[in-house]
Amino acid sequence: MSTSLIEIAVAEIKELAVVDPKQASKKFELIANTLSDEQLTEVIEQIDIVTLTQINSEHDISFPSIMTELMTPERIRDIVCQQPLYWEEKIKNNAEELKQHTFDFLTYLIRTQDSEEKQAEILTCIAEDPAGLFYLSIPFIEIYRGEILEYENYWEDKLYEDEEHLEEAEAYTERQLAEDTHNLGFDDPRSLLALIRQLTPEVETAIKALIRNENSPWEGIINKFAAELVLQAKEKNQATDDAFSEVDEMFSFLD
Repeated sequence: MSTSLIEIAVAEIKELAVVDPKQASKKFELIANTLSDEQLTEVIEQIDIVTLTQINSEHDISFPSIMTELMTPERIRDIVCQQPLYWEEKIKNNAEELKQHTFDFLTYLIRTQDSEEKQAEILTCIAEDPAGLFYLSIPFIEIYRGEILEYENYWEDKLYEDEEHLEEAEAYTERQLAEDTHNLGFDDPRSLLALIRQLTPEVETAIKALIRNENSPWEGIINKFAAELVLQAKEKNQATDDAFSEVDEMFSFLD
């Protein structure tokens, strides 16, 4: 595929993303049927992070995405940090919705990778960014806080009590077998937490430390983290805009 054709593909996807990000996602999947992974990677590299975030935010996350499989850990990290700007109000203002949404999005970005090595690289890369660590922590706040919930018509302490769960996770010899034994499907945050603990224990430690440093109930912590994520995403966007403005000013004499 020539450079000009790659540029055409990039332009088509970006134009579609402005009107309908879902259609842009479908367009990329169609293009993927005719191009090599190397060519598709070049297309992805030429799409700005805002457009990539819009496309992935609107993708049907119940299905794997070729785009996420080909993106670098750094691009995935940037999407995670940018995505809070595209949260709907009903998500942004509801702790339960935020917990589910961030878990679903992380599952979509991480579980669809074809190797545990890349999964580990993505987790480490996300956690190295302060905003990324906030995002990674949200699905597990309730687990670590050991809140109370209604279960089978009576109230009981959650089995999510921290030390109990850490012992359970440490007992895993084969994660898949353990998940089957404990009935932990991919739709259970404990399953993703077990994956993080196995592949990147230092990331799990960072998540735990961040959450344990807060004193509020889990809903309050989620709302605080969400507000911080939106703020940091806006600041990053502003820094990018300022950088472009400086470049424009440097060459303004050419106008």
